[in-house]
Amino acid sequence: MKINLQFKSSIRFVWVLLLVPLYTEAQCEVLKSELESVKNYMTDVSHAADSLQTFAEAAAFATQFNMARTNARKVEILIGQALTAASEAVSMASEAQYYSEVCNIDDVKSFSIDTESLTTDTRDHTEEAYENAKKANTAKNLGDLHYYMRKSQAATKEARKSAEAAAYAASDAYYSCTHGDGHEMNSNK
Repeated sequence: MKINLQFKSSIRFVWVLLLVPLYTEAQCEVLKSELESVKNYMTDVSHAADSLQTFAEAAAFATQFNMARTNARKVEILIGQALTAASEAVSMASEAQYYSEVCNIDDVKSFSIDTESLTTDTRDHTEEAYENAKKANTAKNLGDLHYYMRKSQAATKEARKSAEAAAYAASDAYYSCTHGDGHEMNSNK
């Protein structure tokens, strides 16, 4: 009877040892999925920032109020889309950073922390750009519209830089998360 209990305990222990690496690898796949989503969102932010530059320039330097207002509305819409993507990326980056702890590879942890920080910076700059675009769109005179649109442009430029850096950090974390090809499960390379 005692031998039978030891045998059953041994079998359970072996199963646990076999399932832990599978669980960890599954968590790393979730991490990779989150990182890929973050990269895609940050790429969307960068593209939106590029797309709105033409309209922002036109609004910031227009000589006619109606033309400036029309372009300011387009900027507000595009930067609003970028803000939505940036906000989603912050949520995904936070989850990815959590899963990076399970992966237990120092590079993945480091790049995931960088990704989370950069996506937060992107969101903050995008939010600032959006607030200034809204103010430009509701400005009562051309001078105020120009002022707020230029402030929006500056914030958009910073958002684009942060978004591109976040996309690179997410890619680096993604490609660092491997448990084959010389990386051990608990490797800290």
